[in-house]
Order: sequence, then structure tokens, then C-alpha cells
Amino acid sequence: MALQVVLLGPPGCGKGTQGHLLADAAGAAYFSTGKQLRRELESGTALGEEARPFLDAGRYVPDAMALRLALDWLQGVEGGWVLDGFPRTLAQARELDRHLGPAAAALQAVLLEVPTGELESRVGVRRECVQCAWVGTRSEAAEASGSCPACGGALRRRHDDTEDRFRKRLAAYEELTEPAVVHYEGSGRLHRVPGSGSPGQVFALLRDSLRLP
Repeated sequence: MALQVVLLGPPGCGKGTQGHLLADAAGAAYFSTGKQLRRELESGTALGEEARPFLDAGRYVPDAMALRLALDWLQGVEGGWVLDGFPRTLAQARELDRHLGPAAAALQAVLLEVPTGELESRVGVRRECVQCAWVGTRSEAAEASGSCPACGGALRRRHDDTEDRFRKRLAAYEELTEPAVVHYEGSGRLHRVPGSGSPGQVFALLRDSLRLP
């Protein structure tokens, strides 16, 4: 059966980095609800404007909006996939199971666990490319003369990486996403993976946990 993985974890835990590594290694499609929402916001689309008050306040968008984004994307995917940042709530997790039907039994959820102090440090130095999928740190960018090490594009700090927004997102994660973690753990589909260390070290643990070749 094709790979079906959802990546869970608090803001700054490395879901984007590990999601891209996993999708590339498995030949699977990758989707980030957070990145897509930021694109919609920057492009000034109707969906972006609808999401703006929630993103500006450091809150999750409503379940209906997140479900529309993710499930519409899944409709066009053939083969395996990796979802980063979805589901974020128990209601979303249950609706994803309903959407998948019997195939939901093969879904695997990965929880990246990182101490809160380390998360705060990561968010302060995180940068992303405006052109490609690269996400990394200021120091990694400095080694590439301040540009994206992957494509040479310009880098920026993420819209929601301020200290205040990070704390709000962390509180929202603890309140809303941890019940989804319990949901997957109760059904035997959860993998807990330590998220500290280099991206390569974390990915090695992730591959072992998922028993990927």
C-alpha cells in the first residue's frame, strides 16, 4: 500500500523539513496546509483574506477551511502522500479517517517531539525561501551568502514566527492538536520520534520508526 503519513508536532518541531525529506525518499506527494495558507495570504486571494484574521492572531483556521484545503488536494493525488500540519484538531483527524474509508487503517501519524525551549530557539532563527520549499536557519543561509542554499532565491522570516505568535500557536497546539495525537495513539497508528538533532539524524529515526527501506 502507498505511503500515507500525517506529521504532527508543535510549531518549530521540523515538520516541514522532515516532510520534504520523507516525501522525496518515498516518492510521495507533499502538502503543507500552513505554507499553502501563507501563499494564499500573500497572493491576496479570497481564501487568504478569509484566513488572515486567524493567521494574524496566531490561531488555527477553522476546521472547515483546513478540511477544504487538504481534502481537495488529496482528491488529485495518485500514490503516496505526506501531510504536514493537517490534521490539527480531533475533528479534522476524524473527518480524514472518514474520507479515507477502509484505507484509513494504513495511515501512519508521526509526532515529532522537541523540548519547548529548543522550539523557541528554532523559531527565532528560522528562514524560508520565497521560491522553493527550502526551510532552514540564518546560519545555514549565511553559508550560502544569505540566499537559499537550494535554489539561490531570497529568504524571509515566516509571517507567524514572532515570539507572540509562536506562543499563541503553541498554546493552540496544546489545546487542539494533542487530542488528535491521542486519537492516533489509541488506534495504534502513532509513531513518536525525537525531533532534536540535525535534520539527517531526525530523519534516520523517522525512517526506522516507519520501517522504510
